[in-house]
Amino acid sequence: MVTTLAVASVGLLAPGADATVRALRGDSFPEALLALGCVVQLALSSWVLLVAALSLVRAPAPLLRAVTPRLLRRALFAGTVGALALGPVHADRGGAPSRPQHDLTGLRLPDRPLGTATVDRPAPQVSSSPVVVRPGDTLWAIAARSLPGDPTDAEVARACAQWHAANRDVIGDDPDLIFPMQRLVPPLGKDPT
Repeated sequence: MVTTLAVASVGLLAPGADATVRALRGDSFPEALLALGCVVQLALSSWVLLVAALSLVRAPAPLLRAVTPRLLRRALFAGTVGALALGPVHADRGGAPSRPQHDLTGLRLPDRPLGTATVDRPAPQVSSSPVVVRPGDTLWAIAARSLPGDPTDAEVARACAQWHAANRDVIGDDPDLIFPMQRLVPPLGKDPT
């Protein structure tokens, strides 16, 4: 089995040995590391073929033991199997794409509506009762719902800051971290929906 693997390894790696040696001297560390693995694999496979050839011609046992002591035979087997498992993969090296793969132009921010979009909103309810945060709610969305008409981003930002100030004890220091079922009190002069 090891001999078959060694023959396959030499057959695959020997034709590109000159390019492998050039890659060892190159500037790219990943390519040099891959080339080093190829050289080690080629050396180990060649060694296995030498030992197999000596065994086939019935070389004297002392010569075989000298060429392959027990520790070396074990290391050779482990190295050959390990190097084949970690052998190089020659992938096509395509160039970088000329433009980004994903074009995000025109996408809306997840929790801040653009000022030009028209959003159908229910009319604000006049009430000073607390607002219960629903799943998916943001403080920005709650503040926007509390404003009449089609508010600008600046108006929503001011309202958001007011909502945060009025509910800092519930929300904490980060206005982006609100959770479902929290009860928020509208700031003075704001009507929740």
